[in-house]
Amino acid sequence: MMPAAADLTYANAPPRYPAHLVASRRLPEGSSIVIRPIRPEDEAIEWAFIRGLSQDSAYNRLLSARKLTPEEIRQLTRIDYEREMAFIAVAVDAGIERVLGDARYVRDADGRGAEFAIVVADAWQRRGAGTLLLNALLAHARAAGIERLHGITLATNEVMHGLARKLGFVRKLDPQDASVRQLEKALSAVVLPVTVLAGHSNLLGAANDEGFAPCDPPLSPEPGADWKEKTG
Repeated sequence: MMPAAADLTYANAPPRYPAHLVASRRLPEGSSIVIRPIRPEDEAIEWAFIRGLSQDSAYNRLLSARKLTPEEIRQLTRIDYEREMAFIAVAVDAGIERVLGDARYVRDADGRGAEFAIVVADAWQRRGAGTLLLNALLAHARAAGIERLHGITLATNEVMHGLARKLGFVRKLDPQDASVRQLEKALSAVVLPVTVLAGHSNLLGAANDEGFAPCDPPLSPEPGADWKEKTG
């Protein structure tokens, strides 16, 4: 049985670091990974992760061929946990962490919705890591009172389309850009009190064989969504 939290310690993490969200998980094929919030000390391993992405994976994440600057990567590891969240999936070998994926959201200006993004290392795609990451992000957003998660992806990004379909996102045509698709998922309005969130060490849930966290509702398409292209 997998432990409820990682066997790692985060004594040097920032005072407000949500260490209660650190959790060990096992992928369907048996590999053990850790899902946890990102922190400033992750700058080096996040940099190595991004540099290790294939050209296609990097393009799918940024929707362009540009390279992230060191300052941009630094900012990715220094987030405001009150208005955004970033989970990373890491493999641990002899106490050394290696990032396998990154999923994050930032609240919209009105605080009700949030824009999300996710990228998984090429060697770990289609193995369940993306499902665990995005499921963790959905659970956290729901508990934080976010009503809607939305993002965009390239029309040709079949891996992302498959993941979004599995987790119940609605896909829409973008009226301004035929090369991308809009992804959106309404979240149930369940808000946990701050005191509950602080002690809810199993917020990510225990993954079953499909990598889903049972703390989430059944991951079926939204009512009326048949995954055909929608406009408007």
